[in-house]
Amino acid sequence: MKKPLTIFVAIILGLVAIAALWWLFSPLFISQSVEESFPFELPSESELAEMSPEEAEEVINDAMEGIDEEFVESLSAEEAQALEEQVAAASTMMPDHEMEEEMPAAESEAEWILVSEGEFQDADNAHRGSGTASIFQQGDQQVLRFEDFKVTNGPDLHVLLVENIAGSNHDGIGNIVDLGKLKGNMGSQNYEIAADVDLAQYEGIIIYCMPFHVVFARASFGQ
Repeated sequence: MKKPLTIFVAIILGLVAIAALWWLFSPLFISQSVEESFPFELPSESELAEMSPEEAEEVINDAMEGIDEEFVESLSAEEAQALEEQVAAASTMMPDHEMEEEMPAAESEAEWILVSEGEFQDADNAHRGSGTASIFQQGDQQVLRFEDFKVTNGPDLHVLLVENIAGSNHDGIGNIVDLGKLKGNMGSQNYEIAADVDLAQYEGIIIYCMPFHVVFARASFGQ
């Protein structure tokens, strides 16, 4: 009489063991499909083509304003790469923003003295720049001036005085002085340099995309 009971108990324990093993190991064998939307979308070329120039400019500018260093750092490597490719494509459709600033007045009657000058060069085939970068001094004043300037447009571009002009990323450019956000991707413009900045410590100027750590153009003062 005990044998059937023993067999029954063994069967129950076996089923429990199988269920436990299935619960433990099934995630290794069952595919789990996840469909998350990309956290940021730029309009496609076809969508932009259907808009008026004014509408396209507004849409692109609004989209670009949402891209900053903090946002990009929150993305995975794959997402950041995909977004960078979208931005590169959208940048070709961004409208130019031209600045035309006069040379600032000196604080005294003495004339401005040209101390450094270089020509902007393309960073690569996708990021192009041209024009002249000049640094003028007068007393305690130091001013960086761009003339005949043009650079590929992009999100959150800054003007950086850099220790290593050949650097292509955040680590490679060495010590920097951030002179502020680029005022326009075309035209003449001025950027003040603090009097305590030792220009001898820096090789030149780069136009730098802060979110993606990408150089758009560079001007060496050693040319």
